[in-house]
Amino acid sequence: MKNIIRLLIIFTIAFSLLNCPSAPKPVEKTPEEKKPVVEKPVEKKPEEKPVEKKPEEKVVKKATVEKKPVIQPVSDEEVREVRNAIARAEEADASYYDPDTIKAAKADLDMALTLKDKDPNKAREYLKSAKEKAALAFDNSVERAAVVLSDRMERMNAKLQEIEADKFMPDLYREAVAGIEEAKKLYSEGKLSEARDAAYAALKKMSDLYDLLDKRIRWVRILKRDTEQYLDDSEKVDAATWAPDELAKTNELYFKGLEAFQNYDLDSAEQYLGSAREAAKDAVTLARERKVATVKKKTEDLMLEVMKEIEEASKLTVVTEEGTVIEPEPWKGEEILKEEEKKQKEEKPESGDQSLLIPKDDGAAVLGDVSQLSFLDQAKKLWKLGVVEKNKGNYEKAMQYFLEAKRYIAAYKDLAVQTVYTVRLIPERRDCLWRIAEYDFIYGDPYLWPKIWRRNRKLIQNPDLIYPGWKLVIPPK
Repeated sequence: MKNIIRLLIIFTIAFSLLNCPSAPKPVEKTPEEKKPVVEKPVEKKPEEKPVEKKPEEKVVKKATVEKKPVIQPVSDEEVREVRNAIARAEEADASYYDPDTIKAAKADLDMALTLKDKDPNKAREYLKSAKEKAALAFDNSVERAAVVLSDRMERMNAKLQEIEADKFMPDLYREAVAGIEEAKKLYSEGKLSEARDAAYAALKKMSDLYDLLDKRIRWVRILKRDTEQYLDDSEKVDAATWAPDELAKTNELYFKGLEAFQNYDLDSAEQYLGSAREAAKDAVTLARERKVATVKKKTEDLMLEVMKEIEEASKLTVVTEEGTVIEPEPWKGEEILKEEEKKQKEEKPESGDQSLLIPKDDGAAVLGDVSQLSFLDQAKKLWKLGVVEKNKGNYEKAMQYFLEAKRYIAAYKDLAVQTVYTVRLIPERRDCLWRIAEYDFIYGDPYLWPKIWRRNRKLIQNPDLIYPGWKLVIPPK
């Protein structure tokens, strides 16, 4: 319904628009009176002859060709000139003194090379700019180098004076520093390039002199240090005792070398200190060899001494405090010496690990930890270990083993008995420790009675009271 109403409204509006005049009606004017018109006679014009039309001539216009100017390509010589200018600036260390300008010159050259074939004129503009910038970089670098190089020359001269080059090598020093004044003079005259070359030459001479002198001084100090180290070692090996002549020679050469160095005589200092080092080395070596030879002799003597003590102890009869009797078992050490010597020739030397029989703290075995029955066996084992270490060259360790063996032998000998005496009942002369010690077949000396008492202290509570029938162990006199 709504749609129908809308259509009716649209139709009504359209109809009203069609009946509405689009323009105002014209206003009607009153008619005017017409005047009579007199007609003029028509004049006849002479007849014109028809003009014959000529055929149109076609005009052919010739095209005018404009001549373009011939552009010469960029030559290799033009590029070479710019490259040479940049190279000249780089030789003046432009990359260090004026990096921005030389970098811009190289960038312009790269652009010129890129446009070389496409746009020669533009390429030439870049080449010109690159050349100008290279020249500017050169001038700036030389000028700045004058300041920097002057400062470097002064600092290098100061370093030479610190190591006293003017005293150690005066001629070479004067020749090296002469270039400083020459470079300054050229700079003052405006000859920047020549001044720069002179400054570099002077710096090289001074640097070479510093390296040479510093190397020689350090070598002399190394010789001095090595000699002093060997002298310290000589004290440790007691060279004054074992190599006195060599040590005296070392000291003489050492002090001569120090004196030469203090007098700025490098050649003599090197000679004396070099000889002193060799003499000190010989002194240490000889002292060690002689000391080792002496220690070796002492070790061998101690080895034989302990071997004899063990052989003698093996022939003794001993009675332990518990009353156990140990019969003699003769022992020969020569056989073991031959056996160990044979092993040494056949086998590689072993690392000298410390025996468990000798603790690592003070190198002393504890006798109380060993049964009295094995005192002699322990002495034999320690002696054998000492022989092994002696054959390896470990003389100090070998001597420790031999000395420990001696302790066990001494303990074993304390258990040895001369005889066993049975206390007798003699009315007219009762036995006592004093009288027993006095017997000729015992000690023949009554004052040795404490030996009997100490050996039998578990049995004898009071040395004044002994009873018939007791069996007393009589230790060796």
